[in-house]
Amino acid sequence: MAGILKRVPVLAVTAVSVFLFLVVLRLINEVNFLKLLSCFGQTNSQCVPAPAIWRHRPLTYHDGYINIKTHEPLQLDCNHCAIVSNSGQMSGQKAGHEIDQSSCIWRMNNAPTKGYTEDVGKRTTIRVVSHTSVPLLLRDPDYFFKESNDTVYVIWGPFRNMRHDGKGIVYNMLRRTVENYSNAKVYITTEMRMSYCDTVFKKETGRDR
Repeated sequence: MAGILKRVPVLAVTAVSVFLFLVVLRLINEVNFLKLLSCFGQTNSQCVPAPAIWRHRPLTYHDGYINIKTHEPLQLDCNHCAIVSNSGQMSGQKAGHEIDQSSCIWRMNNAPTKGYTEDVGKRTTIRVVSHTSVPLLLRDPDYFFKESNDTVYVIWGPFRNMRHDGKGIVYNMLRRTVENYSNAKVYITTEMRMSYCDTVFKKETGRDR
């Protein structure tokens, strides 16, 4: 009987402690929620929206992609990505605002944004371009390399087209482009990276690209 009486105060204290802990946790959550409400529509340093936080993460080096002008590796870090194809299925989707909230927005080849921002958004962080699509970009170089000078271009292709000895057709096109547009951020895949990608493609599809 005495043992039972000794346990009762202990259980009571434990129950009260748990209750107080839950009350404090609830208050903290309510304070955070009220702070979130007070920040709605604000842009000061105390009220930084999540997408802005994503865009300011430390950059990571990616050695498989080299700047065609400076020969430096690509520096990039993405948290929440939107990958937008140039498929006609994007037309009429009105996903532009949602896409633009992403920290990194990837577009393929010459997929346009001008005139389609309501559906596909207006920001472009990275544009991944096949060696066969480079001539399509060069049809409107001012749009791709002057107006969109914050965009990083990653060009991939076989070594025969990307070689640096003057015989790489696509590489030569890109060299002339960065000479004409000094702010253009153009990167090409290294031979080792391209070989790795070809191996992955063959393993997953059973086909030699």
